[in-house]
Amino acid sequence: MKKNVFVLALICIVSMVANAEVAKYCMSYNDFVAGNWKSVDELTAGRTQQVCQMKSGDHGVYSFKTGDKQSDELLKKDAFAVMYGNQLFVNCRNLRYKDVSLESTKYAQAVRYDKNKLCIMSYRTDGLTALASLGTLVAGVLVDDTALSLGLLGTSIGCDIANSKLSDLACFLVDSGANEKGKIAITRFNDDYMEKLLATDAPLLERYKAVKAKHNRQSAANILPILMEKGLVESVSH
Repeated sequence: MKKNVFVLALICIVSMVANAEVAKYCMSYNDFVAGNWKSVDELTAGRTQQVCQMKSGDHGVYSFKTGDKQSDELLKKDAFAVMYGNQLFVNCRNLRYKDVSLESTKYAQAVRYDKNKLCIMSYRTDGLTALASLGTLVAGVLVDDTALSLGLLGTSIGCDIANSKLSDLACFLVDSGANEKGKIAITRFNDDYMEKLLATDAPLLERYKAVKAKHNRQSAANILPILMEKGLVESVSH
């Protein structure tokens, strides 16, 4: 059964990469908050007829290719986020965790958090993280064999196969724009953050702390269901 699930998930992922979706981009966190999206098709107009394609790389990071060098450079280096179909991806190039550059300079998948903020799922390597979202471009995420519905993880082709790697992922928050150097500070959903977030919700705080091992307690597998129950993770309107 698990093998069949994996095969179906792989088919869904390959199908999504092969079939282009409507792509939009924004240039800053403030543009994201204001809903100032621009069409990638308009960006490439007059230079190429190729439709924007999403490409997945190692460790679940993503890039976008249009066939136009100028447009590809803008998406790679300057854009803050890309909406590809009904999925949201954030550019990791200028993100900083504890003033340290992330290992990835590509895009990671994200979901809207608390209306105008972003929750990014990432790998953890002793505090320095390479942002990734292995498998989360399908419709749900798998936690203890239970599928969770995260609005922006849904696909137009209706896959509902889940990611079994959430125990190896952490959640990070983007809630502000770039500083004077163009860098964006991100915050980890760790024990301190979760205790503050759930200070007035004893049952959820107890549920969070009930996971004794720190690695598992601070994993996306433990945190995402709590954020969902708290009503903080929702779909992006576009």
